[in-house]
Amino acid sequence: MNPVVLGIMIELLLLIGVVFWIRKLKINQSRQPSLSKKIIKNLKF
Repeated sequence: MNPVVLGIMIELLLLIGVVFWIRKLKINQSRQPSLSKKIIKNLKF
């Protein structure tokens, strides 16, 4: 295996992992009760 092919495979695996991670986050967010807009405005980051 040459380094280029290995690098491409690692990049693809990382990309797939990130996509699944984002999907998991979205599923968890939908289960949690949403904050009201008033509370969000009062939060200071």
